[in-house]
Amino acid sequence: MTKVRSTLRLLTLMCLMLAGSGVVAGRLFWLQVMDSSRMSAMAAEQRIRTLTLPANRGSILASDGTELAISMETKTVYASPREIEDPAGAAQVLAPILAIDTGKLQAKLTGDSGFVYIARRQDPEIGDQVAALKLPGIGLLPEPKRFYPSGPLAAQVLGFVGDENKGLAGLETTYDALLTGRPGKAVTERDPAGRVIPVGESSVQEAVEGNDLILTIDKQIQYEAEVALARAVVRWQANGGTAIVIDPRTGNILAMANNPTFDPNLLSSSDSAARRNRAVVDIMEPGSVSKMVTAAAALETNVTTPTEVMRVDDKLRIGAKTFSDSHPHPIESMTFSQIIQSSSNVGTIKVAERLGKQSLYDYLGKFGYGRKTGLDFPGESAGILPKPDKWWQTSLGTIAIGQGVAVTPLQMARAYATLANGGVEMEPNLVLATVDASGERHDTKPVQGPRVIDADTAETLTEMLVGVTGGEDGTGHAAAVPGYRVAGKTGTAQKPRIGAAGYSGYMSSFVGFAPADDPRLVVAVVLDDPQPFLAGETAAITFREIMEFSLRRLGAEAAGGRILPGPALAAPPSE
Repeated sequence: MTKVRSTLRLLTLMCLMLAGSGVVAGRLFWLQVMDSSRMSAMAAEQRIRTLTLPANRGSILASDGTELAISMETKTVYASPREIEDPAGAAQVLAPILAIDTGKLQAKLTGDSGFVYIARRQDPEIGDQVAALKLPGIGLLPEPKRFYPSGPLAAQVLGFVGDENKGLAGLETTYDALLTGRPGKAVTERDPAGRVIPVGESSVQEAVEGNDLILTIDKQIQYEAEVALARAVVRWQANGGTAIVIDPRTGNILAMANNPTFDPNLLSSSDSAARRNRAVVDIMEPGSVSKMVTAAAALETNVTTPTEVMRVDDKLRIGAKTFSDSHPHPIESMTFSQIIQSSSNVGTIKVAERLGKQSLYDYLGKFGYGRKTGLDFPGESAGILPKPDKWWQTSLGTIAIGQGVAVTPLQMARAYATLANGGVEMEPNLVLATVDASGERHDTKPVQGPRVIDADTAETLTEMLVGVTGGEDGTGHAAAVPGYRVAGKTGTAQKPRIGAAGYSGYMSSFVGFAPADDPRLVVAVVLDDPQPFLAGETAAITFREIMEFSLRRLGAEAAGGRILPGPALAAPPSE
């Protein structure tokens, strides 16, 4: 019996040993064969460190090549806590240099992590101080930081970037993919103590810089437009405003100014309202500047002529609403040209009644009301153009004189640019060219839209609008530029209350172009509730200041046939 028991115990022990060996062998087979890829990856993760090398963001340049937004090299301080033997000592010497709380820094340096950011985008001088310490486990990475050399110049157009160097507003976000570039990476293999293994894996893939953008913006015209606009806001105590300068032949925007403004280098201290590009985002009832479209439709459809004489009272009743001219007057005999030049509401509405609501609606649409300009700018509004079946009994009258519809300042500038271009629309554009990482330039071609009105109609209407600035009855004498024939129109429109019925305050505007015989520039100026509110006394003056400088800047031919020399242009103070 004893012998049998011994034999059983021996057999049991052998079975247990075989079973254990089987488990071990199975586990080894699983780890070495079935799960080898995962285990290899875990081992590689412990040995191999991959660091991302950020790409320099492409620059944004003015039309003359002046840098408006660039990437500056900074140093980012990082740590590998598992390599730091004395976190407290390292924090003690690093904290004063990086201006970080010593206790918080020590907490970051303590642990078994292989990588942690300590301080990002530091000045190169600070990076040099950190490198001089030669602390184990502390390293530096190059990391670009966005900088705007001219500060607030064209700030709302340029936009800004966030902490991760990604565009968040303006052209920085519209062209983010183009500007961003392609990051690189650096791979090294290290032992458990964090030391580089000399024969281990090591490679560097360089980052590829982003493309550059060359804008249509003329830096000097942009600067002058901003100065003139800021002066107008202060002088007439306006809430703000915008000014746009366009070449009607190409659609290129030479200036787009907004006030109030901000410095994208000091983004955290800026106000959200100042960061808004009013020229593209804000909408307004255009008022009398829109009479240009009503006049164009009337001339194109032959419902009147510039010389037709009409009897015009100072009041006109339509349904429950009485429309009035800006000042009382007896019944007058006025030509259609005089109606437009004196900005008669009553006369304009009488012509619109001949047009009819469908025809007026069609021409407003042709001139770009109710649709975006094609600029591809973030937050751009399409404006408001109600369909004729939604019009009230009084809508024909209100819409004919620029009420009951809403446009952006850019849409209004585009409408006048279409007229200045002989009746052919050109799509507004802010990008003149791109330059890729290899240095090759790719020019942007102007985009031509449809013909809106006949060339003869455009010429006739232009002469009518010249009378606004130079005629006896014109409302825009203050917009006249010495030596040039200027065509344009004043507009003073009430501001609808936000979230309530009725109106409060005024939007004053002047839009025009020069030289009238061969238009080189369209300038649009809009002021938010200036005092006094009449456009002829405020926006027209600002228009003249911007237009006069811009024409001289381009050396445009004056009415006398001579080329006016450009002024000695001072650099903006930010330079």
